[in-house]
Amino acid sequence: MYPFRNLSLKLRSLQMLLPRRDFITATAVWLVISALLVIFNSLTTPFDNRLKDLKIKFNASYVKATIPADILLLSIDSETLATAPHKWPWPQSYWAKLLRRINEEGQPKAVIIDVYFQTPESDDDTELKVFAETIGETGRTGLVALYEEIVTNFGRQLKFVPPHKLLRRNAAFSGLSQQPIDEDGKIRSFLLRDMRIDCRHIAWELLDKVDMPVAHKNELMRRDKAVALIDFATSETGVSQLSIKQLLEDDLHFEYLKDRIVVIGATAPVLHDYHQTPLGLITGPEIICNTIVTLGAGHFQLLGDSMTSRLFYYLAGTLLALLIFSDFFKDNVRQMVLMWLALPVLLFFVSFLPLEHPPVILTWFGYTVAGSIIFILLRFLEISELRQQLLEAEICGTIQKNFFPAENLVDPRGLTCYGRCIPQKDAGGDFYDFFKLADGKVFFMLGDVTGHGISASMITTAAKTVVILESEKENFDLQNLLQEIGYTIFSMTNKRRMMSAVAGIIDLENRKLVLASAGHLPSVMKLGATATEHPLPGLPLGVAKKKRPMSIKEIPIPENGKLFVYSDGIIEGLNWSNEMLGYDTFYKMVAELPDGQSCEKDVDDLLAQLKVHAQGRNFEDDVTLLVLDFAKGEPEKNEEKA
Repeated sequence: MYPFRNLSLKLRSLQMLLPRRDFITATAVWLVISALLVIFNSLTTPFDNRLKDLKIKFNASYVKATIPADILLLSIDSETLATAPHKWPWPQSYWAKLLRRINEEGQPKAVIIDVYFQTPESDDDTELKVFAETIGETGRTGLVALYEEIVTNFGRQLKFVPPHKLLRRNAAFSGLSQQPIDEDGKIRSFLLRDMRIDCRHIAWELLDKVDMPVAHKNELMRRDKAVALIDFATSETGVSQLSIKQLLEDDLHFEYLKDRIVVIGATAPVLHDYHQTPLGLITGPEIICNTIVTLGAGHFQLLGDSMTSRLFYYLAGTLLALLIFSDFFKDNVRQMVLMWLALPVLLFFVSFLPLEHPPVILTWFGYTVAGSIIFILLRFLEISELRQQLLEAEICGTIQKNFFPAENLVDPRGLTCYGRCIPQKDAGGDFYDFFKLADGKVFFMLGDVTGHGISASMITTAAKTVVILESEKENFDLQNLLQEIGYTIFSMTNKRRMMSAVAGIIDLENRKLVLASAGHLPSVMKLGATATEHPLPGLPLGVAKKKRPMSIKEIPIPENGKLFVYSDGIIEGLNWSNEMLGYDTFYKMVAELPDGQSCEKDVDDLLAQLKVHAQGRNFEDDVTLLVLDFAKGEPEKNEEKA
């Protein structure tokens, strides 16, 4: 349920962030396109017909149909017409004679005559009665019925033409032989049952009358009107055929009819009983044979072309789009595109599942339309969220900058403090600070939190707060300060973030510096043309809940010396060759700085050289630099109060 829960939250956020007009417009577009695709079959049917052709050809080439009983096509071919004693159409008396001989000498299981007989003018027609009696005597002969749609002044009407009532009364069964013709003129399916005329297909009537099982019969009986794909698997090798001429020329041929289902129909081109199918031109009686095989073997699939079915599959495609586009492949466009392209193939193979053939292209279109709209809306949402995050980061960065000293600290006793921080984003994980303590000493600190962004800036804000609170205590010292900061960071992040730091207290009266470090880079003291590092061992703050002792040492303050404290964003600065600036280069840059220039100018020169090294590449980490200038100064004088 997670994808749906996540999706519902996103849609709720989307509704809040999107302008009402845009949300309504997107919904309206989806509804209009959905209505067009569902209502107008012509938009998607041609593509689905192509897929049906592929499936039919696949079955014909690779799937062997299981024939429920031997089927024999007794064909009326050109030679039969040429040698027959009567011109076509044959009189019913000749049909009576032929049918009697077939049943007496051949003894087939059932006979279907795929020929429509002209209705006589009266029921007293002698030939009609003889033919009807012959049909009744066999007890296993079926006749075909015809129907057609005609256009009248009152619109399109269905014209149903059953066999003559005398023939129908004597026949064992009768049913439809015609198949629906698709828009491209091909026959792909057959009508199992049409409640408009209360008639079933001749193949279904046959299997019912000869007491043979029909796959999914109960399901089919519940459907008033059902259209199913024809499995043309037998058409690849052809249905067993025997012409009437061959049958009559040799009595031994009647043995082929025994216990078989015999379909009598026209195969002569002059009789025009050829129909276009996915496998080319096939005769009408051969299509009936394939239909019998389809029903008996259970290879058929109902076509989901009703309005309800089309709507169901379209909504199914929409649901699939909701899942895929919103959650599964949100951050991988390549996988999303591959899934979009693979879906028709997946649906094509799903369509081989029994009972119902889904409208594949409609489902794919539903997936595409809905997915495209959802994709656009969610991307708009992400952009809105990103803008909100950028705004929050900007505000957080502004707050963080207010924590930095507003101006340089200049002490006439011989100290100037200047710092600068360049965050990788609006808000960063570096911070620095310096201020005078109550006893006249000067405190400074530089911290570097792992990572950058809003979360890192929150930690620096917490560290700054601890500095402020601790500095107001009478027993302020570096050891306790760093321990409290470390405990605070651990409590906030549970070891998921840490901070390296260097801090110091400057005693200008006694010209000494107490320096403490927590896993930070060595500070560098410049004196003339030399740069000396002052490394201190130790672990970063926040790695453990227990308060550990910090590395602290005392350094004498050299006259006209400068102390450089920096973050790793300087040392690890990369160029396009992925070469870091490194310690040696930085120390050299510090040593070569001109003596006597201001701290601000020192920072400008160092950052300029760092940018030259980067070759135009953006900084990938926060860059912070703090300079303490220990120039020779005057002793602080205590002014008497008036």
